[in-house]
Order: sequence, then structure tokens, then C-alpha cells
Amino acid sequence: MKRPLFVTVLAWFLIAAPAFNILAMLATRHNPEMQEIIRHIPFPIGIYTSAAYSESVLNIVAGAAMLRAKNWGRWLYVIYGTAGIVFNLAVSPDQPMLLYGVVLFACIVYFLFRSRTHFYFQTSGGIGNA
Repeated sequence: MKRPLFVTVLAWFLIAAPAFNILAMLATRHNPEMQEIIRHIPFPIGIYTSAAYSESVLNIVAGAAMLRAKNWGRWLYVIYGTAGIVFNLAVSPDQPMLLYGVVLFACIVYFLFRSRTHFYFQTSGGIGNA
């Protein structure tokens, strides 16, 4: 089955955006303005940066798996996306702004599990796809 356009766009976004995010985090880690923002995070900086790098790597893995029609790739995205929302609710000083991210995430999950997209993940990868 041909890959749905939504899956292609989402997967490439999940691959490209984290790559830029990692570069931005590395480029700004010694910036005084960034250091001031970091001081307001309620977790030790090591935990926060580890979570940010881990999320980026998981995005890349999930995106690559979705391009290959691996069902576990979309489940990986859903599971760590949910965990990321919970984490951000715990650490974000501006929780009402998280609503936009939650709505976007819910829309993406809806499109990942609608019938045509679900069929793509169930049929394209064969038995080893489960």
C-alpha cells in the first residue's frame, strides 16, 4: 500500500525538527539568556537536557520507523509524546500555553490511527510489523 501523505510529512518532520533542535541546544548552551531561562527550571539541568536529547532521538527513530511502515514507530511516538506532555505539565511555568501542544498532539494521534493510515501500518510491514 502507498504511504499516506500525512505519514510522509509527519515522519520527515519528526526526523528534521529534532536534528535542528539538537543543533540549537548545542549552540545556545553557553548563552547568558539561555542560562537565565535554565535557572527557572524546577529540575536539575542534567535531567532536563537528558530528557530533551532523548526526546529528539526518539523522534528521529519514530519518524524513520513510520517511513518504513513499522507499527511500533507510531506507538513509540504516541507513548513518548504522552510522557512528554505529562513531563511538561510538571515543569512548565506557563501551563496554559501547553494546551496548544496537547491539541496538536491529539490531532496527530487521530490522523495516525484513522482507518486509511491504520491500514497502511498494518499491511505494509508484514508479520514482523506488529
